[in-house]
Amino acid sequence: MSDQGNNEQRVPVVVLSRDLFFGMRIRTTLRGMGYTGILTQDAATFTQHLTDPKAMPVLGLVDFNQPVDWNELATAIATEIPILAFGAHTDVEGFRAAKEAGVTRVLANGAFSKTLPDLLEKYAIRPPSS
Repeated sequence: MSDQGNNEQRVPVVVLSRDLFFGMRIRTTLRGMGYTGILTQDAATFTQHLTDPKAMPVLGLVDFNQPVDWNELATAIATEIPILAFGAHTDVEGFRAAKEAGVTRVLANGAFSKTLPDLLEKYAIRPPSS
């Protein structure tokens, strides 16, 4: 599910989220900032999109509000592409697991939602110039 239209001017951000409503909110924010949100619902598809050299994604976002198998994301996390993970502030185990997996940054849902534009500016890698 990627944005249609002016994709040649947009750079992709790959999102792993099983929550379609929240995923669409993220994608809307991304679109407003000139990015294309590629929504995925499983680790294999997330990794495939994140490691696609033709797509040149600049950031990965992982929603751990639903269980995530961090071992399945090891290949994605091992790339040079920053990965931000977010989940419920009460999910201490989820925060610990995300940090141990080696993601770039872990945030509570509220902080993630409130600061997504700033996070994009800070963490998204710059695509190579054409």
